[in-house]
This record gives sequence, C-alpha cells and structure tokens, in this order.
Amino acid sequence: MKKHQLSQRKISVANNLGKSQTKISSFFTKIPKGAVDNDKISNINSSVLIERKRKERDNEFDKESEVNVKRKCNVTKELLKEHLIVTVKNINSHESSVLKDLKDSYYNSKENKNNIVLQKFNNSENNLIKNEQSVNVCQKSASIKNINNSDVICSDSHVLKKTQELNSVTLELSPSAVETTMSEKIELCDLKEIESFENFSSMMNGDELDNFVDQEWHPEIDFTTLQRCKISDVKRESTITILTVQHLASEGIDTVACSGFWKDIQIQISDIVTIQARKDLQYWIVDNNNGLIVTQPDLLISGTTITSGLFCNRRAVLAEKFKKIESLPNLSGDYSVMTVGSLVHEWLQKALQENIFALSDVIKLLDNILQSKDTISYLYASDLSLVDCRKRMMEYAPRIFEFIQHYIKGNKQQHISNLKNNFQGSINSIQDIEENVYIPKLGIKGRVDVTAEVNINSKKRIMPLEVKTGRVSHSFEHKGQVILYLMMMSFWDQDIDTGLLLYLKENVMQEIKSKHHEKRDLILLRNTLAYYFTKKPADQQNINLESDLKTMELPEPINHHSACSRCPYQTLCCAYLMKDENTNLSLSHPLSAFIEELRSDFNISHLNYIMKWIALLQLEESYVSSNSSLSSLWTTSPEKREAKGTCICNLKVIGKPKKKGERYQHKFARVNIEEETNTHGIFAENDYIAVSTDARINIAAGYITHVSHDIITVLLDKDIMRLHAHSTFHIDKYSSSDLSTFNYANVAGLLSNDETSVKLRRIIIDKKPATFVENLSRSIVSTSTKIISDLNKIQQRAVLKAVAAHDYILIKGMPGTGKTQTLVALIELLHELGSSVLITAHTHSAIDNILLKLLERNIDFLRLGSTRQIHPLLTCKSEEYAVASCDSPEDLEVFYNSKRIVGVTCYGAYHALIRKRNFDVCVVDESAQIMQPTILRPLYSARKFVLVGDPDQLPPIIKNKTALKLGADESLFVRLDNDDNTINLSKQYRMNRRIMKLANDLTYRDKLTSGSKQVENATLTGSKMEQVFLSCERWVRSTLSRSLEDSVVVLNTDSTYNLSTEFENRDVISDQAYSNIWEVAVILRLTQVLIEGGVCARNIGIIAPYNAQINLLRKIIGKEIEVNTVDQYQGRDKDVILYSCTKSIACNIKKEFEILDDQRRLTVAITRARHKLIIIADKVTLLRYLPFKNLFDVIDEKNVINLHDGEEDFNWKSLINGIDN
Repeated sequence: MKKHQLSQRKISVANNLGKSQTKISSFFTKIPKGAVDNDKISNINSSVLIERKRKERDNEFDKESEVNVKRKCNVTKELLKEHLIVTVKNINSHESSVLKDLKDSYYNSKENKNNIVLQKFNNSENNLIKNEQSVNVCQKSASIKNINNSDVICSDSHVLKKTQELNSVTLELSPSAVETTMSEKIELCDLKEIESFENFSSMMNGDELDNFVDQEWHPEIDFTTLQRCKISDVKRESTITILTVQHLASEGIDTVACSGFWKDIQIQISDIVTIQARKDLQYWIVDNNNGLIVTQPDLLISGTTITSGLFCNRRAVLAEKFKKIESLPNLSGDYSVMTVGSLVHEWLQKALQENIFALSDVIKLLDNILQSKDTISYLYASDLSLVDCRKRMMEYAPRIFEFIQHYIKGNKQQHISNLKNNFQGSINSIQDIEENVYIPKLGIKGRVDVTAEVNINSKKRIMPLEVKTGRVSHSFEHKGQVILYLMMMSFWDQDIDTGLLLYLKENVMQEIKSKHHEKRDLILLRNTLAYYFTKKPADQQNINLESDLKTMELPEPINHHSACSRCPYQTLCCAYLMKDENTNLSLSHPLSAFIEELRSDFNISHLNYIMKWIALLQLEESYVSSNSSLSSLWTTSPEKREAKGTCICNLKVIGKPKKKGERYQHKFARVNIEEETNTHGIFAENDYIAVSTDARINIAAGYITHVSHDIITVLLDKDIMRLHAHSTFHIDKYSSSDLSTFNYANVAGLLSNDETSVKLRRIIIDKKPATFVENLSRSIVSTSTKIISDLNKIQQRAVLKAVAAHDYILIKGMPGTGKTQTLVALIELLHELGSSVLITAHTHSAIDNILLKLLERNIDFLRLGSTRQIHPLLTCKSEEYAVASCDSPEDLEVFYNSKRIVGVTCYGAYHALIRKRNFDVCVVDESAQIMQPTILRPLYSARKFVLVGDPDQLPPIIKNKTALKLGADESLFVRLDNDDNTINLSKQYRMNRRIMKLANDLTYRDKLTSGSKQVENATLTGSKMEQVFLSCERWVRSTLSRSLEDSVVVLNTDSTYNLSTEFENRDVISDQAYSNIWEVAVILRLTQVLIEGGVCARNIGIIAPYNAQINLLRKIIGKEIEVNTVDQYQGRDKDVILYSCTKSIACNIKKEFEILDDQRRLTVAITRARHKLIIIADKVTLLRYLPFKNLFDVIDEKNVINLHDGEEDFNWKSLINGIDN
C-alpha cells in the first residue's frame, strides 16, 4: 500500500492478541462495496423462515386478542416453545455462521458473569414470565401486537404489549423478559429444559416472581450515543469479539458484538470504555461501517499526538514519552522554523481577535508581538535574532491582510478567488482563539487554533479553523487534526460537521468533511497509542530482580530508510529493539545497521542502566497516572471533589476580569452568598488550578494569587466571561504530569555520544572514583583564607577539596553541621576565582536559603523561576525583574551570560539559559532527596559537580512499591558515596547532648559531635514555666521538664483505637490509622502550657507522618504553631518538636510497608529538635515497625510516660472536652 497503516503491530508477536493491534486499512480508505462484514453474515434461508413464522404468529395473536388473558398466556407459551425449538434447530444447522458465534459467546459470558442457578421445573400448564419493565396490570386493551427478536435467538420471540385489567396478577412477555428467561434460565442445547419451562409459575407466586425479576433484571443500554461502560466479559471468536458491558451510571448490562477492525481491540475485563453502536436485530454492533469504541477514555490524548502516529506509531509513542529530550544541551536542534510558525499563528490569531484589517495595522501588530518579553525569550531559546525573525515573518503580512479582507471583510482577493477548490464561504465572527477542548468520551483533548462562525450557502455554522504556516500538503496528518476537532466540538454543537484547513503561506483554505471511516480510523489510531501509553508491566508484584524488569512495549518499527536515518529517536528506538526478546528485523531493515552501531559504541552495562531506569520510571508513572486527580473532573461531581478537598464548586465571577500581562485576573465567590468559600487551608496562593463549568471541562487554567474567607482570586490564561458569562464555575487543583517526561528525557540523554554524556556515563554508571588536584595553587589558597576563616576545620577542608576536585565530590551534611554555611563559602570562593556556578536543588526553599546568604554578602546572582514561587526578598534577583530592560534576544543573551551564579530547581533546569550555557561547577543541595534521572538535567550543563546531602535523611519519594523494592529511591549521592569520594561534616551546632545521643544511637553511630558547650547543654526555656507548672497536671510537668536528662520524652498513649467518644464537632473525627484525635488532644494541651509558660509559638514545631493528621492538627491547633510533615521539615529546626506518630491499630491488623518503616524519616523527625523532643505514640503499635523498635530500645525507660486515666492526673475525657471547647 502506498498510504501508511494507522497501526503498526509487533511482527514478532502477531499471533498474540494480547500484544498486537489489528492492521487496518489506510487512513481515509473506504471499504469496497462488495466487502461484507463478518459480523453481519447470517443464513438467508433461516432468516426468511423465521420472518415468515413471525408474521404467522403475529396474525395468530391478533385473532386471539379477545380471548381471556389466561388463554393468551397459554398461546404465548406454546408459541415461545415452538419458536425456541425452531431457532435451536436453525442455529444447530448453521454452526459455522456468526449467528452461532453470537449465541455461544453470549451464553458463555452470561454463565461467567451472572450467578444464576438454572432452575428445572415440573410440567405445568401455567408457565408465566414476568419482567419489571413489562408488568402492566392497568392496560385497557388486550390485543397483542408485537413479537420482536430476542438478543439470543436473533429472531422471533414474541411480546405481549398490552393486557387487560385483571383481579389476579397478570404477566406479559417482552423482548427483555424473553431475553432474561432464555439467557439466564435456559440452556438452548438442551431441549428438555425448554419443555420443563412450563413449570415456572408453579414454583413461585406473583410476589415471589416480582422479587425474582427485580433482582435479576438490568435495563439495556442505549448505545446510539457514546456510553461510558465497564467491561464485564470478553469472548473472542475467530470472526467476532463479544463484549459484555455494564453501564457505569445506570448499571445496566448489555452485549456488544465487535467485528472487522474492532475484532482485535485491545481490551480486558474491568477496563473502562466508551461505546457507540448500531442495533441490528437486537444486537448492538460495532463494525467497519458503524459505531466506535474508545479504550482508556480517561487518558486524554491530544489531536496533534494522534495524527503524528499516522506515519510511525513507534515514533509517536517515543515522542510523547520523551518529548522533553530536545531541551537537553547535547540533543538540541534547529527550532527556528517552529518558532517562526508559532509566532505567525499568534499574529494571525490576534489580528482576528482584535478585528485588525488594515495592512499597516497588521504590521504594527507584528512589531508589538516581537517586542513582548515572551517573544524575546522565545527567540533567545531558538537562537533567532530579532531582525531575522521579523524578515521571515514579514512574508506572511500580505497573506494575513488578504485573508482578513477576503474572508472577514468580504473584499474578494483575486489571488484567493482563483485558487481551485478554495472555501467559498465567509467568516462572520471569531468565537474563540486557542479554545481548550477536553472530551473524555472520546479520550481526546486539543486546542483549536480558531473557532469561527462562518456563513456558507446562506447558513451560519460554527467551524474549527486549523492554521498551517508551511507549504501546502493536504496531508493526512493535517486533515486528521481538523476531523478530530470536529468530533470533539460536535459534542457541544450538533451542526458541526465540517472544518477549515488553512495554509496561510498561500492562503489555500479548504473545507474538510468527515465520514465515518475517517473517524473510525482516527479512533483506532488513538486507541493504539493509548494502549502503549498505559501499558503496565505484567505481574508487578512478582518482579523481584532487576533482570525481571521489562522495557515498555512499543509498536513495531516501520521500514523506511530515509525516515529512520533522520529520526531524532533513532538511538532510543534501537536501544529498545536490543532489549526486546521478540525483535526479528531482517538484515535489510535500516535499523539493523543502526543497532550494530549502538552495540559497538556502548558498553552493555551502560545500556542496561539506561533501560533499567526507564523501566523503573514506567513503574512509578503507572502509579502516579492511576492516582491522577485529572479524571475526577469528569468522573466525580464537583460537590464530591470539594468534599475531598480538591475543588471549590458552584462559584460565580465577581466584577469584570482584569488583564494582567498575558493573563486575566478573575475573582470568584459562591453562587449562594450564604455559603462560605472556605478552602480549609487546602487551597493556597500559587496553587495551579483548572476552571470548569457544568458543561465544559478545563475551559481555562492558571494559578491562585489570593485566598480570603469568601473570595478566591486567580490568574487565568483567558477571559472566561466572554463565552461563559452565565455559567457556574468549579475550581480544581491540578498537577501537571509533565515531570515524568522530564525524567525519561534525562535518562535518554545518556545515549548521546558527546563529551559530557560519555563522562557522566563513566561517573554514574561505572562509578569512576573522584580525583583531585594534589596541590592547590597559592593564589587559590590566598583567596580562600578570608572566605573560609569563619568555618571549622572540617568545613574548610570540604570547601578546598571541592575546589580541587576534577569531576565531582560529595559533601555529607549531617544534621546541624553547618552545611548551608559551608556551601555559601564554597560558592563565594568559586565566584572570586572567576568560575561560573549553577546552584540547584529539589526544592525552591533549599535554593533560596543559599541565595539569601549570598545576598547578605552582596554577591551577584540570577534566580530563575516564577516570582510567585521564590522568596520575596529575592524578587530583585528574579528573572522577571532582571530582564525587564532587555528589548531583544541579543540583549537577553548578553544579560544571561553576565550572570556567573544562577539558581534554579532541578525541574526548572530546562530553561533555555541552562541549555545554552556550560557552567564550571554545578552545586546540588538536598541531592540525597533527588532521583537519579532528575538530577541528571543540571549535570549535563556543568564541567564538574558537587553533591551535598545526607543519605541518612529523606530519600527520593517513590510511590510504586515495586519500583521502590528495585532501588528507585537510590539517589546519585548514595550510589557514589564512599570514603574516597565523600567529605563528612560531623560537628553539629543544633541539638543538645541528649537529643544528639539519640541521633547517634539510632543512625549516625557516634559520628556526630557537638560544636560548642553552649549548644550541648541547652534546655527548654520559658519565662513563666515554673509559675505555670504550679497549676498543671503532673503528667504535663513531667513531659515538659526542663532537665537536660529529660530532653527526650515518649508519651505512650497505648491503644487509642479502643477509645471512643462523641464529638460535637464532626470535623475532628479520626480513623486511628492516618489520623488520631487522641494524640491531637495531648498535643493541644502541651502547646497551651508551653505558650502560657513563655515559649514563643514560632519556636514550637509539630510533625506528623500523614497528611490526614496534619490537617486535623491544623484545624485544632491553629495557625500560630507550624504543623507539617516530616518531608516539609527537612532542613528546618525548632526549640521544641512534638512528633505525633498517629498510628494505633489492633495487633491482628496486617501491617503494610509505609513511611513508618522508613528509618530515614524518623531520623529527620528527631533531629529537628534543639532543646526538647516529645514523641506521642501508641508504643505497642509502633513496636511493629523496626525503626521505632530501635528507637524505644535506646530511649531510657524513665523517659517513657504512660498515659493512663487516673495516673499522674491524666484523664482522656478532660482532654477531649478541651477540643470541643
């Protein structure tokens, strides 16, 4: 075939339905008229006979219409029995037909999914069938008119439509009743069962029959429109696949027969799908000419991604997974064409939106666009000068003018009028620009370039307008995009059936119409991509070794020498083929030669490392995607989302939106002003959000700028009031899923053969030891003298060793050892020596802590990142503030290159500045918390790196248990840490002697030492403590003892899960597993006494392992005292730390692996305290976790206080009353 197949399945597993995708005809290819769908084949003679018999029975029923109901029911019984026998004979005589496949499949599925016990009944003359929907004891007419076809028999089961009013219970037959009886009660292959069918009524009375039918009956589903269903059963036959599905809303159960291209659809039991089908006889049919099935509909794939798979499915999958790879410095290419195209898009869109029609105004608009800060940054990233860009864009100025004059103003342009097959209508108005379209029923999303109201043939219609700035091609990809937009927009406007495709360079604009086979092929292609995007490794629970990890399954590669040789994913594609056991490429295949090159260029251990990490990332991504909150926008009501704390629903916009730069400020309040817009502290400034209406999902996105008691203010990417002024709005928290694509790209970057990648492979994969200059020059030593004079000897050695390192060094900063101070001295020294430094970390706060110290020393730097995410004192050093005076990409480049110190997070390191510059040193703080793939990005842009962290504290956060088990939480610091590579900072200036001893006993093996006597002997202070103690309970006095020996105290609550009480405030109810109100009550009392005793609230910290407990504590304790998770307290300290362990469960409840099993998190929690550490726990429960068992082993028994009613003035009831009050 000349045209490309939509789906390239794996040749090597072609016979495996679980791993292959049907090869379907080329895009836009019609099915020949002579072709017959397998699913429609049936025996003509049998059909004629059945139809004749049906008519005979109709006539017979009409004649009997005046007879009493009992007579009618008896006749019906006889007819049913006769037709069942006839049909069984027909089916048995045509076993090779699809009709037989349908019958067998239906009963197999029913046998599996419906727990219906076959009833055998004794002979009787009174056999009556009742169905819930067919009972009608009040009908006046007794005529029986309809005899329809049963879904199982496919022909003539008869239906009593009307009955006359009876004193006794009267039952009628309906298609569904016959279906229920036959599908759930009768084995067609056993005629004796049909004969025994007569005895049904003798088994139960009318009421019992009602109950029976109520339990067994499910209404059928109307598949004439797309319906969201769950797969209950899949039956695959040679020519057809039968799906038993349950509607997610109505819970109705029905059967869908799939044939043609749909026969081999990748689907499993419990999958969610959306289905549109045609009713044939009484089956729902999806075949080549009718219906659609969308698999994995909650995965919304962009139209651009879908159509990119038309040429090569494999490239489309790789491009989506590794789409950030072009931002790596070693793999960046020429993006000037893309940049010019994007800017021309914006130019045309703004001209249409702002109703600009004069050529001079069009050119003026161009200059305004080129002067915007966003454009200047865009040009800098693309290595395009302002002059060059303007010159290339000016080619489009007359075309934009002509387009507006011809189609908007009605001034016909000769050039456009002479074009063959060009659109003959006009554009009345522009409805929207870059309209965001999310259609979960299709599993597709997109942004429509222009949504226009057009006039064609004297009719007004809404059409999507897709703009292309390249040469005219009328490619399948371009047409496909328009058709996908049509499919999506038709959900809002039934009249949308055509769209416009504009090639602006020549003003060729054609109307694109869509037909079923085109929609079908695009959905099939979309399903193929969805299969590979969501494919999870099989049997994750049994993956115990790295060798068990399997790489992501990909579509079969195409065989195209030119395309494969130029593909940017060529090396990655070949790496996958090398790891695929089923690869079977011919020697003539273009990729065979590339694979051999890869084998010769790369050590097998390097490839194994890269592919292992890709597999681990896939495991982690599978967890994140399965727990994504995005799908809740259409699967959960706004009210339920609000109850979960992810949404604020039923809002209206107050006043008019205000334009702020390129965004629009909106203020929202409740539609019902009596309701509070209370976010319960869950929504905060800078949270990224999506705005939806009752009818539309994600109409705009932005972030929160202010939250008050009754109003929430957000900045959105568009003015939503223009099209949705009368709508009710819902604001949802929205987290981007792009982070996984960053990590995929980082790992794939190691497949490059440039100097930096080769060096990183040797260090990271081969663990090449760190090497150092033997003797630093006198100038370096002289320069360092003053800078490091305030450091202790260990810190000074760390700074000088880092300067002497050739490629890398590790600095282990134990708790309170002055890690930040050491880093600041190192950066200052490097700056004085003329080196450029890239400062990065996992969090914004870690970077800001270092930069604030540099600011105090008047050292110049640039802070990359949004101003809303950085410390307010660093605003003057932010990119937004600093580049305000740059009017061209050339100015911007000069400015960026002048900054020798740059701070940015690891994820922010995709900034163009980082890609275009190569720093002398990259300093990574909190490096033990960063995944290996994540930390790679900044390392690509530096000649050497310094990793700073503590492997005994927080590790990278890994949520997939299998990935965790296989080492996904191993940071690069841990991987490279050894005595030759690492300098240990061990002299600490935070904890007193008793708390430090606990840290040493538990984790640091006596490596920690005190930096001063003052710190070593410090204890809890409070100006009024002694006075307050006079009126306190004894257990409180013991807990808050200011004795140095009592610096560490454990409050054993015992089994609080056994305690119960009623609360007036329902918000304080807890589950004892992830929240614990009893521990909150204890903490509330202690904090009250601390504050009364003169301890400042800002010097008190409360830590808990679970967010549920954090939220409960915040509700009750208030805002004065900081309450946070262990992770949030990393790098922080307080005079007093209260650690609520929360968990209290019965011994017979199975313990799962969780954060309480993490020794490193416990280490962080206990080392946050300077003078007093109070641990509140159910000791029996916590002893089940090894870290806590070790903790209790090293804590003196005298420092464990048991909280029992009546002992030491302790009373649970009084504490709980303190909460209610």
